[in-house]
Amino acid sequence: MRETGATPKVYTVSEFVSYIRDFLRENVGFVLIQGEASGLHITQDRFVWFELKDKDTSVSCFMMKWELKVPLEDGMEIKVLGLPQLFQKSGRFHIRVEEIELVGAGALQKAFEALKKKLEKEGLFAEARKRALPRFPEAIGLITSPDAAAYTDVLRILKNRWAGLTIKFYPVAVQGIGSVKEIVRAFDYFNYSKNVEVIILTRGGGSLEDLQSFNSEDVARAIFSSAIPVVCGVGHERDESLSDYVADLRASTPSNAAELVVPDKREIMENIVNLARSTHDIITSETGKYKDDIHEMAERMSGRVTERVLHGETLVTSLINRAVGRIEHRIEAGKTLIAGRITRLIGSFERALAIFGERITSSVRLLKNLNPQALLERGYALIWNDKNELIKSVHYVKIDETVKAELADGAFFSKITRKLKRV
Repeated sequence: MRETGATPKVYTVSEFVSYIRDFLRENVGFVLIQGEASGLHITQDRFVWFELKDKDTSVSCFMMKWELKVPLEDGMEIKVLGLPQLFQKSGRFHIRVEEIELVGAGALQKAFEALKKKLEKEGLFAEARKRALPRFPEAIGLITSPDAAAYTDVLRILKNRWAGLTIKFYPVAVQGIGSVKEIVRAFDYFNYSKNVEVIILTRGGGSLEDLQSFNSEDVARAIFSSAIPVVCGVGHERDESLSDYVADLRASTPSNAAELVVPDKREIMENIVNLARSTHDIITSETGKYKDDIHEMAERMSGRVTERVLHGETLVTSLINRAVGRIEHRIEAGKTLIAGRITRLIGSFERALAIFGERITSSVRLLKNLNPQALLERGYALIWNDKNELIKSVHYVKIDETVKAELADGAFFSKITRKLKRV
């Protein structure tokens, strides 16, 4: 009850609506509501309106068409993430929806099939566009939840199979409201920083509802747009997701994803030993061929010499000298042939090493040129908001908002007092 004698503040209608809007934003914030969608309609091909209801009441919901990422229909059970607000002009209460998550296997399966058909028609699953993985990667990006068993399984197998790896881990939620944006942000980070050669996207198994994030259009397009090859390992062999179809390589499990990305050092060592043995056997075989020829020729010469001994010492001496000369010539020819093959083999190794060295030098040079630090040292700066998100446009900052400017030798914070748009 109002205190006696207290005079309430007089608001204009606009001031009151603004006051309630600010109060809701500052004191309530984002809410997650579950209910049944009803009265869905789209106006001007831009604005999406629907009611979210249960058996007792309903609340109006509003969002932009481009934000609608699921095939929404009346009667669907959904969860919405949004801000309670008032329209400034009408004062009407509503939920400003930012994200929708379907509830129920039927709706999820229907959405899965519809989106699968759409993406397949656009060519996102085409085998021709998929890239081979690097044979011996040194830096690997890992996108998953730090609480998932998949995280520890992948790390353990990577380190057991190949030593000296650099693993860049980007932690994300792998299910629930907000997880899609986190996964997309992880792909943006790795493609912007270009600090890995292959990306592993993974999580354990689950129901169709658990795997919604890996069946979202935004995640599928993030994988498709990645300049870095992607290996996707979701759940078990029987589990499937749209992310699996778009990825450059699908793994049956998180552990299998790690096995596909790096070779087994034991197998590589065994292959090297086998190659060395094969090379030795070839050289021994070639040398053995000439030894047999020399032996056979010596036997023939011996027989001829024996016959000619009867005809005179001079003739015998001449034949022996000629035979010895031929034998020496064959020996030298054999040595020359073997030496030539060994030289060619060494030359091939040296050329391969030289090409590999040039590629490494070129890659190092490219990495140095693309290093964001180099750009900063030339006078550029990176601007971040209070959510640690990179600001790419003046549209993403507000007056009085505090931002962080990162330079080559440090950073400072600034408050936005005015915005200018490029003409």
